[in-house]
Amino acid sequence: MSQLLGPGGMGQAGPTSQTFATPFPHKLGEIARSTDGDEFMFVEFGAAMFTGVLCQINDVYVATPLLGTNLTPARVGVVMTNAVSTDGGWVQIYGLHNAVQTGVVSDGGSSDQTVGYGLIPQASVGTPSGVLTLVLASSSVAQNYIYGMWLSLLSTVTDLTSVPANSAVSTSNASGPNSAEPATTSHIGNTYAVFLNYPYVTGVAIDDVNS
Repeated sequence: MSQLLGPGGMGQAGPTSQTFATPFPHKLGEIARSTDGDEFMFVEFGAAMFTGVLCQINDVYVATPLLGTNLTPARVGVVMTNAVSTDGGWVQIYGLHNAVQTGVVSDGGSSDQTVGYGLIPQASVGTPSGVLTLVLASSSVAQNYIYGMWLSLLSTVTDLTSVPANSAVSTSNASGPNSAEPATTSHIGNTYAVFLNYPYVTGVAIDDVNS
């Protein structure tokens, strides 16, 4: 959860874990920044969403789960709250998010970060929708890669080791199991620390993230 600042230090509606009914306190698409320098966009949710899942944001700032079955170009964000359709709320678009949900219960799809991984939307629809999937960056299978988003090497982010509840820390430098937040009804069991730099998908599948 982050506290938000507007222009000139003015407080924004929040914190980021809060949802809002209409009339919304912000214009859709409005940007706010936290005291840590992370950036968030105010959106309307077009489906049920859960903390830590990925969303695609359309041209009128409606956010829905990011799925590999949808190859439409879109901006990408990380949902900051549990929400239902027509709620308003914040999604993160820049900075470090330390608990992005995966769809894998063991190690999130990666035992360590000694090789390069590409980040893609989930391959099949599940619960929750919009989880992160990892593939080898040199994969020969065409993928709809998420650009502007990468795994954070946790050994270089020392402050994450003391973050309670939603920290994503393990001895292997990859994110580990986390059952404390979000609630288990909307959380498969593993998360990754991810850095976002205004991520997006193009809708074009390629066979190598470096192509």
